[in-house]
Amino acid sequence: MTKKTFITGAIILMAAGLVTRLIGFVYRIYLSNLIGAEGMGVYQLIVPLYTLIILTLTSGVSIAVSKMVAEELAKGNAVNIKRISKVGLFAVFVTGIFVSIVLYFNIDFIVDVLLKDSRTYFSVWILLPCIPFIAAASAYKGYFYGIQEVTPTAVSQIVEQLVKIAIVLIFASQFLKAGLEYACALATLGMALGEMSNLFVLAIYYRYKKYPHTAIKNTKGRTRKRELVKSILNCAVPISFNRFIMSVMQAIEVILIPRRLLVGGLNYIQCMEEYGKLTGMAMPLIFFPALVTTSLATTLVPAISESMSLKNYSRVNFRISKSIQITMVVGFVFMALFACYPGKISNLVYPGQNVGSTMFLLSFTCIFIYLQQILTGIMNGLGKQGLLLTNSIIGSVIRILCVFYLIPVYGIPAYVFGIIISYFVFCILNFIIITKKTGMMIDLRRWVVLPAGVTVVLVLSSKYIYSFFNFMNLSAAWQTLFAVCAYIIIAIFLMALVGVIDWHEVLQLLGIKNKKVRNFKKE
Repeated sequence: MTKKTFITGAIILMAAGLVTRLIGFVYRIYLSNLIGAEGMGVYQLIVPLYTLIILTLTSGVSIAVSKMVAEELAKGNAVNIKRISKVGLFAVFVTGIFVSIVLYFNIDFIVDVLLKDSRTYFSVWILLPCIPFIAAASAYKGYFYGIQEVTPTAVSQIVEQLVKIAIVLIFASQFLKAGLEYACALATLGMALGEMSNLFVLAIYYRYKKYPHTAIKNTKGRTRKRELVKSILNCAVPISFNRFIMSVMQAIEVILIPRRLLVGGLNYIQCMEEYGKLTGMAMPLIFFPALVTTSLATTLVPAISESMSLKNYSRVNFRISKSIQITMVVGFVFMALFACYPGKISNLVYPGQNVGSTMFLLSFTCIFIYLQQILTGIMNGLGKQGLLLTNSIIGSVIRILCVFYLIPVYGIPAYVFGIIISYFVFCILNFIIITKKTGMMIDLRRWVVLPAGVTVVLVLSSKYIYSFFNFMNLSAAWQTLFAVCAYIIIAIFLMALVGVIDWHEVLQLLGIKNKKVRNFKKE
């Protein structure tokens, strides 16, 4: 994988992520206004179950296929590339069928004991037959990531969002009349059908799109399917097990939140409203800029695997260091943005829902949330899944303890405190492992000191940035949009001015050659 394909692949995924998240926000705004905070709370009870099932099945196969495909390309064994993806597809589809059958015979236990809300029954029932098809898409994604072709995945993500929102828009009035549980079931149906359309698009690309390696008929270097299965399992099982454990921990965490709020003195409706604001409204806003870090993390796995297989450690360190630097810039900039304009941004997206105070609290988690995403990708690329699991469990235990013991006393702020502390510990532990493995130097000046200095300037000037647009006599929504755009432009300019963003390095990563960057140190 070249530096050009590494960064351009991430940029394509970022662009697709931006489009899909914008569509997703339109969908979430419509859905939250349709079913309210309580309905969002009920719907969010399904999300941990969905995450537990789908990500456990898909994460391991997707990463394993992308790593193996990237390594085979680096070694010139093109004959194995499609065979790897086919083996992964078969394995994850069969596993998905087995999981669906097991869940079908335990649906009452899931609804009554785990979720403890009978209104989730139809949502769970709709999800079960879709599991094998949703999971199967992971093998195709791994294949495309491994060959450094992210366009099919980008297109499939956009189609997925369009299908999901279309289903809800078309059938919303009929399902809402039947009751809140049916409206939540419709949202789950839209989510499931959107994921299945994702699979359909990827399958078409896989079947008909031709790449240079697909024309090679030479069987030299061909690996037996039995060996491919073994290799995929050796890589996928630890990752899937990690995801399973972490999904269980996260499910415990989010299911406990409304229950501990109830212990704290709120009634059930108030608990579900607070829960809906936190997980269904404020968190999606906080996670919106994470499209940068998730895109980088996705392309980092095969990029690091390819460089490690060639023992090109200088390139590994270069990619890791720059990815962390970009992540810290994003984290500092958006932490300040969400902390300075929480009410204005939340009212723009969720008018009248009073999400501003929750969003202000969550703004301080930005740096840690984004950083843990990129470090997870780095750890997977380095093959440190076991240590990643240990560090993740430590972080989850900290959050669960905060939820259980502190939320009844301090409410939602206790959960935010738990997020910050747990991710801080997680990041420190992962940094120790990464530096030992790669010998990478920690650049506190460009990662922390300079971005933090720019952040202070942004916070102090945020009021003036917003009031600057008063002369245009705009509505509150448009003034907020202009202020946010101006804020981001100023932030980028200041980061470049102090040297945190180096345009020479950006051009080098993009593979652009010109007189200004020809003499830049090659990695």
